Amino acid sequence: MSTVYIRDGSSRIVGRIQTGSQGKQFAYVSDRMVGIYSPQLDKTFDSRLRLFGNGNQLMALVCRDDDD
Repeated sequence: MSTVYIRDGSSRIVGRIQTGSQGKQFAYVSDRMVGIYSPQLDKTFDSRLRLFGNGNQLMALVCRDDDD
């Protein structure tokens, strides 16, 4: 499992995206999952498994959640 850390303008870590089996990716903010990207479906889902959008939009979910 690989991990990419997302940083803000001050270089503070605001979230991370982990790639799991079969390329599925999971986005986390403060150890709370905020979304999932399924490459097989090419769709992004929020933490409640509601469709967020087409393609990989995990970065938008991380940044949106960090603003709250």
